[in-house]
Amino acid sequence: MLSIQKAEQLLSDNGKLLDGMNKYKQIMAALHQTDVSTDMDFRRTFNRFFVMRSRTPLYYDKFYLFLEARKNIGATFEEALEELKSANGKLEVSFSSKLVHVIDPAKPIWDRNVSVLHFGMKVPSYGKSIEVRQKEVIKVYHDYCCRFYEYLESNGGQALIRLFDNTYPHSGLTDVKKLDFILWIDV
Repeated sequence: MLSIQKAEQLLSDNGKLLDGMNKYKQIMAALHQTDVSTDMDFRRTFNRFFVMRSRTPLYYDKFYLFLEARKNIGATFEEALEELKSANGKLEVSFSSKLVHVIDPAKPIWDRNVSVLHFGMKVPSYGKSIEVRQKEVIKVYHDYCCRFYEYLESNGGQALIRLFDNTYPHSGLTDVKKLDFILWIDV
């Protein structure tokens, strides 16, 4: 995984990280202050930060209606995956995990830079029915979460959290998001 020396280098004066942290905090602060299903400023900020583009209006509406409806009561990965599948017929692993994370910041985000490059986890290949693939995707996501949490609680993961906290005290981020940011900038 990532060495402490490399993490120190990545965290020191990293404009990409500071910009990402500011945008993320803006999203999280606005989440409970607005109706995200209708607030176009929130949607634009979210779409830019999480690189969500080229979707149909139906997809965006379903995404933000789901987020608004579930932001106070929670959502499972399976529920988010099913909701987004109903919008476009595809298994949106990354955006489903982002929905769940924004609702509960203690949940890891499935992101190519983190899940694939750092944990070696891949989405099941195409060529199977969507039902079979959906079951496989759910299993892989939960396996990824287990591996993410195991690393977070390991000596190496805790060392990265301490380093993050020393570099950015009082960030207000969950340990999950701190680790996610560190691994995300290591690309």
